[in-house]
Amino acid sequence: MARRASLLFVMVVAFGLQNVRGGDEPAAASGPWVGVHVGVGDENALKKLRAQVPALAELGVNALVIEVNYGFDYQSHPELVHPGVITRDGAREFAEVCRTKGVRVIPSINCLGHQSWAEHTGPLLDEHPEFDETPGKYPNNKGIYCRSWCPLHPDVNGVVFALMDELIDAFGADAFHVGMDEVFIIADEDCPRCKGKAPAELFAKAVNDLHGHLVGERKVEMFMWGDRLLDAKALGYSKWEASENGTAGAVDKIPKDIVVCDWHYEKKPVDYPSIAFLLGKGLRVWPAGWHDIEAAEALMDVAIGQKNPRMVGYLSTTWGRVPLDRLDSFPPTRLAAEKFRSAPK
Repeated sequence: MARRASLLFVMVVAFGLQNVRGGDEPAAASGPWVGVHVGVGDENALKKLRAQVPALAELGVNALVIEVNYGFDYQSHPELVHPGVITRDGAREFAEVCRTKGVRVIPSINCLGHQSWAEHTGPLLDEHPEFDETPGKYPNNKGIYCRSWCPLHPDVNGVVFALMDELIDAFGADAFHVGMDEVFIIADEDCPRCKGKAPAELFAKAVNDLHGHLVGERKVEMFMWGDRLLDAKALGYSKWEASENGTAGAVDKIPKDIVVCDWHYEKKPVDYPSIAFLLGKGLRVWPAGWHDIEAAEALMDVAIGQKNPRMVGYLSTTWGRVPLDRLDSFPPTRLAAEKFRSAPK
């Protein structure tokens, strides 16, 4: 929903090194995953986050999803790089601090959608307009939410996979978050490749392509947002946190080892049925809330109440509601650490 997008585009436009993982690095947390999602599109932001790692670890946070997008010094595609981005040395130093504190680093690039915000188009489609699902349409991005890349363009995956590889290597990561939320432009009638195709098929193809590279080739765990896998009408959600544009059928066409981050930011009158729905599909689920403490607690309680080993914990998203140097004071994150520390295993 628009609650995330203004900050997200800052990360988008803001959006090598040997693997730093050592033999003594902890694997994914054996207990509940208490995570924090933050946007870090430049070196200064990463330094602020690095300084917070000890306090977050002390609190009980054991995973950080860091949305880098195009904010890294990519060597494979320097045309996407701008001044001030995260350096390889910065990534290595950050990963070292996280490793010593037992915090898992999960870098992220938001894939498929969220390739623009307001009048600004992000670096990928700005430099490679041929990848746009709607090339030449919507001048200055008027009349749309965010641009998407075309999942059937023969060259887009090669570029994106190269960027992912650089982040995996730089951060020594054993997992990657591919975004995939709020994709509203898909199967556009004017796309020569996607016209007439089913949105669920196209969305599933994009997911499966990413999975093939990340899990199949790089042997890392894959995470994604879950909204496009949910049928808004069937589950009683809005068009933001679930799909009204035909992508929901993809849930039956993707691998079951993907960790789905099921985000909901508003208090529901009864329940969050998507958690049980996704668990029932055989997927692992990482529910994600935002700043509304009552809504966040309700989501946590539903998650804990599942008593299902595939319900892995809780992800606290921030979206600019708390400065990077005060992440450990964010009430939903503190509450999650407390609740999941004492939750039944």
